[in-house]
Amino acid sequence: MFYLAQAAQQINLEVLGKGIMLGFGMIGPGIGVGLIGSSFMNAVGRNPEAAKYLGQVLVFVAIVELMALLVFASVFIIK
Repeated sequence: MFYLAQAAQQINLEVLGKGIMLGFGMIGPGIGVGLIGSSFMNAVGRNPEAAKYLGQVLVFVAIVELMALLVFASVFIIK
């Protein structure tokens, strides 16, 4: 029993917290990029002329990915 309590004290909670923060923080941008891509493919499937708006779709994807980059950068900023 003593060894279990000693092992629990040695766990670095800072690393664990940052990992959880990174995992939950990347869920939103991942879902966002998936929804944008799905909607674009659905639009092109219904109207093939909608493919000319790929540049605008990529701008929206870049904005969503910026949120993921901010989450990733915050892991290194938070002490």
